Amino acid sequence: MSVLTPTATAFANTIEEKLDDDIIAQAEDIDAESVDGSNVNVSDASMSSSVAAYEEEDGQLLTNVLIRSYNPGFSDPYEGEFFELVKLSKDSILLAGLSVIYETSTGSEYAIYEFSEGHEMIGESLLFRLASSKEVMSKDDDTEVADVIYARNMSQSAGRIKLKYDDTMIDSVCWGIKETGCYSAFNSKKPTTLVREIDNEEIGDFVHVTNYKPIFDMNGPGLKYNEPEEELIEPKCRNVVFSELLTYYESTSTEQFIELYNSGEETTELDGCFVRYKSNSYLLSGKIVAHGFIVFYPAVDWRVTFTKNPVSSNKLEIIDVDGEVVDKLVYYSGQRRGLSLAMVGYKSDGSKRWEQTYNPTPGTENMYQQFKTCPVGKVINLETGNCVNESPIETTLAACPEGKYRNPLTGRCKSYATGANTELKPCAEGYERNPETNRCRRIATNTGADYPVTTGVYENKKEFASVWTITTIVVAGIGYIIFQYKDELKLKFSRR
Repeated sequence: MSVLTPTATAFANTIEEKLDDDIIAQAEDIDAESVDGSNVNVSDASMSSSVAAYEEEDGQLLTNVLIRSYNPGFSDPYEGEFFELVKLSKDSILLAGLSVIYETSTGSEYAIYEFSEGHEMIGESLLFRLASSKEVMSKDDDTEVADVIYARNMSQSAGRIKLKYDDTMIDSVCWGIKETGCYSAFNSKKPTTLVREIDNEEIGDFVHVTNYKPIFDMNGPGLKYNEPEEELIEPKCRNVVFSELLTYYESTSTEQFIELYNSGEETTELDGCFVRYKSNSYLLSGKIVAHGFIVFYPAVDWRVTFTKNPVSSNKLEIIDVDGEVVDKLVYYSGQRRGLSLAMVGYKSDGSKRWEQTYNPTPGTENMYQQFKTCPVGKVINLETGNCVNESPIETTLAACPEGKYRNPLTGRCKSYATGANTELKPCAEGYERNPETNRCRRIATNTGADYPVTTGVYENKKEFASVWTITTIVVAGIGYIIFQYKDELKLKFSRR
């Protein structure tokens, strides 16, 4: 029979010595306590729990748990797939951190079972059965056939079972793999079980054994589960809220930032709290003083880029260490370059007032700036929000020099003379020179300058109007008489 390395005897002796030392140390502690009058039974000390693996002084990791057997399951006779673990310690063993891994012939690994806090091995062995094996499928209660049920089938032809404690392999068995230390593959025509012989003196190699019956006592199972005490977690980030967010970066995603604000009266430690974005969680770290700010840059701190301008609204949440959502922020479609979304106070109903501001202030008090800052020479157009050229400044034009006038069309000074000869030709009779344009114009007649008009009282105007009325009536009457007697008058004058 071959022996594992370290030698089985040395390995077993080391374990025995370790257990004896633990019991002696515990007994000494109990004796010391009994001096004070406490009444403790020494035999209780031997029932204390040890761990699945421990480290020697030289750094070697030793185990209190090994693989005892493996059967891949056969069709005739149908034994059902199973494997066993065995403990080497006299004590019960805490199994947290221990896991069983199945490795295929191609090197792919799958977790068969992982023990968690509360799992304790109290029997000599633990029996694991495949959930789909005949023994399990024929029972209503799988605890009557095994301590543990697993779901993944392992190969008959080639494979490996690994026993790991945290990330360190402490035991393994392989079959059908062309490698030193592996055993021959299983033969379906001759069902066997790979079994390791273990006694107080030696830990032997695995051998193929026919008609092997695994150890299981339904009245005394080997596994116990102790419900872990629920740890009371004190919240830390209840006073932390979102205060500013910039997603629409100009050059690179490293410009994006999230600003948090501590609304409480004491410094807040952020370790353990996190921000959730699109179902992913990003851990926070550091601390914020009372009424202070802290800034996180997603691309730098979390290796993630937020959507610059989402088609639909995106939600951010601050999650406390106990899983409680303490604040939410929704940023919407319509984000623009140079704008951040900032909390700039509270509304009359007590809700936060969020505004888009052209003055991002990461890490300091937020400032609301409605319009962008324009470059020199331009001003903001209040209707469009764009920068436009400044309006020209109105100036008073100086008078034109003597002999010139200002052209109303061009605004420039223009000489009265139109040619090289500056002596003007006299205007024709009935014309005069316009002093504004220096051109000849017709002299206006009957301007009324020689006959000034005087105004009278209302009665004089009425009398004047009556004279004209009478004259009109007389003329009209004479005309009527002439029209009535025109034939007689015509005849009278023709006789002459």
